[in-house]
Amino acid sequence: MLTQFKEIWSSLGANQRISLILAGGLVVLAMIGMMIWAAQPDMQLLYGKLSPEEAGKIIAKLEQKSIPFETGSGGNSIYVESSQVHRLRMELATEGIPAGGSGPGFELFDEGSFGISDFVQRTNFLRAVQGELARTISQFDGVESARVMVVMPENRLLSSREGRDRPTASVFVNASGSLSSSAVNSIRHLVANAIQRLDVNDVVVVDSMGTVLSESLRSDGIGSGISNDVIRYRKSLESYFTGKVQTMLDRVLGPNQSEVRVAVDVETASVQTTEKIFDPESQVARSFTTGEDKQIERETSGEQGGAAGVTANTPANATAPNVSNLKEREDSKKTRTESYEINERVVSSVQNPGSIKRLTASLLVARRMEVSGNESRPVERTPQELEELRDIVVNALGIQLAPGQSSADFVTVKEMTFAADPFMIKEEVLEQDANIQRWIEIGRSGVGAILGIGVILFFLQMLKRHKPEKISIEVMQPEQMLQSRKMEDTSVVTPEMLNELIRQKPANIGVSLREWIDQEVAKK
Repeated sequence: MLTQFKEIWSSLGANQRISLILAGGLVVLAMIGMMIWAAQPDMQLLYGKLSPEEAGKIIAKLEQKSIPFETGSGGNSIYVESSQVHRLRMELATEGIPAGGSGPGFELFDEGSFGISDFVQRTNFLRAVQGELARTISQFDGVESARVMVVMPENRLLSSREGRDRPTASVFVNASGSLSSSAVNSIRHLVANAIQRLDVNDVVVVDSMGTVLSESLRSDGIGSGISNDVIRYRKSLESYFTGKVQTMLDRVLGPNQSEVRVAVDVETASVQTTEKIFDPESQVARSFTTGEDKQIERETSGEQGGAAGVTANTPANATAPNVSNLKEREDSKKTRTESYEINERVVSSVQNPGSIKRLTASLLVARRMEVSGNESRPVERTPQELEELRDIVVNALGIQLAPGQSSADFVTVKEMTFAADPFMIKEEVLEQDANIQRWIEIGRSGVGAILGIGVILFFLQMLKRHKPEKISIEVMQPEQMLQSRKMEDTSVVTPEMLNELIRQKPANIGVSLREWIDQEVAKK
């Protein structure tokens, strides 16, 4: 094996030997690099988005356990071997690392609280709530860290200031980017529902730039004048009516051929009306009183004679001249009193804010393009077509026309030439750039392939150019050679020996001289 390698090596030229040495060196270096890369441990993320305090605690624990680790850019992430990630997370979690926030949580109550005053207990409870809220808010997408501060009023039997005995909260967030309104609103409601008697309007969210993120979300009620609620309610109505009309026109005129804007006038006042109505024609009997007076009067007149006594009263004396007349009179009077109440009706009505007082709309229609051959020219619509579009918008918005009103009082329709859509122009430019980039990539790949093929062809050409000539060399036996030249067998080459070899085999001497010259040239 070694002899064959020496024969192959001796048959190669200088350039071939250099190329073979370089190729062998590259292969050895590649193998060494792969071995080094394979020997390195697979590092995976243990914790990320850490504060400097939490990162320092975790690093101290890892150094204490003699576990190799790496820190990411900025020092807020720690990497360990993939085989130890889950085990380390469980071990660190049992020790409360990382805390996940800027303050302690309910682990404050893990230890005994015997002998602690009620004030300290309430203060620790408030600290725990703040810490838990900060940890929860830190888990929102885009929030790196958070801090919550809650102010609780003192427990008093009598409140000295009206409206000042309710809690308030402030939330500081350090976000990697701008938080959306929905995320800020979620933070407000999360804090408000976690604290008793805390109103969502009393929660303020501030970012690291000092911007109050919750100011635009503050709600004072729709009936409190021009507030944020009124503006949002009006915008929602306008967006609803605009989308309702725009989608219909896009189906009729085509996309990007019309533009609609709807203005809504909203009633913001809350009105309570009480109306009292009297109907004199509709009477209702309220009470009845009946009285009756009766009077009897008696009168007696005539002559009388004789002595009083038994004799005068006997029937035998009835024919006597004494005569008596009796007269009686009876008067009766009845009184009836009736009381009537006039019919009264009380009507109370409450008009809540938010009703729509007026709807107006503006409609812009692009001029219709008529294509003739390779050219296109705008064609204006007739007044009848514009009026039909106005009627469509009026009916879609549900506008009721009063007597004497026309649809033009509520909807304005104009036909104009629309400007070129910048997005379409940008899309065409991007498409052209993409095509150019595609051709550049194709050309780059083609050039690389051509260069690779050229290098291979050049290498083959060099091999052909330096390919050793096939010359048959006759090997002479030592005994025959010694007998032919009739010289002693010594290791010293003499001129007589060279002359004898030249006479016997001139081709062998030519090959030997050629190799000797090549070796001398290579040495130089």
